[in-house]
Amino acid sequence: MSICAQHKALFVGLIGGVVLMGCSQARLDENFCPIGTTPPRTTVLLLDTSDPLTPEHESVLRRLVTEMYSLDLPNASSDFYIAPGERLVVYQLIEDVGNLEPALVLCTPGQHPSAWPWWRQLIEGRAIALRRWERLWDTIDEMFGQDVAPPQSKSPIIEAIGAIVPRYAVSRRSRGEASTPVHLVLYSDLLQNSESLTHYGPYEGAEEIMTTARTRHLAADLAGVEVSIYRLERARDARWQTVDHFYWWPMLIQEFGGRVIYQESI
Repeated sequence: MSICAQHKALFVGLIGGVVLMGCSQARLDENFCPIGTTPPRTTVLLLDTSDPLTPEHESVLRRLVTEMYSLDLPNASSDFYIAPGERLVVYQLIEDVGNLEPALVLCTPGQHPSAWPWWRQLIEGRAIALRRWERLWDTIDEMFGQDVAPPQSKSPIIEAIGAIVPRYAVSRRSRGEASTPVHLVLYSDLLQNSESLTHYGPYEGAEEIMTTARTRHLAADLAGVEVSIYRLERARDARWQTVDHFYWWPMLIQEFGGRVIYQESI
């Protein structure tokens, strides 16, 4: 084969490879999630607005969500980073956990064009990809621009965890099934308040929840779930938001089989 023929074959092979890579690009739904496949990882943010967020709470929340979608972080640099194709699901805590539905579902719409290798521009429109990222940030801005929910008399945080997590995590009884990693982020004052358990007064130790008759139904299966905890400090609740209360929650997560990977008070 002549040199020209070799170059032609190489060029045809290169073009063919690029076309195949283009065909393999996942199609995305309206939330930028891959169609027909389960996202490889889900971050569930349980946002407690039973009391209004302070300006500092809002600022930290915005910084947290920005970190989730930051273009400056490599995939492994942050536990909060949501890689291309992975999913964020936001729930807002309500009194009737039976009616809990996602307030927001949002996947990362692939790699940002600023980080594309040269061949990506041959198979995918850069302008289209940039518009997807613009829409992603517009959607996030809309989440912060929503009207403040009216104050609620109940904060069934543990009940909400028990209702939400099974939608995304495989239970202990189904260990043989394929599972994807789940990261649960609690953004709350963590003052549990329901008929079954309230933190406004004496309450059971975390290790007693699953053995006490009136609370054992609160047990949630968090096996394999990573959990990050943000406790929103409120001056009026200082008598309840003690050091013991701060550490009660990671003990509870451990009792439920989960693993706390981050904890902070704001």
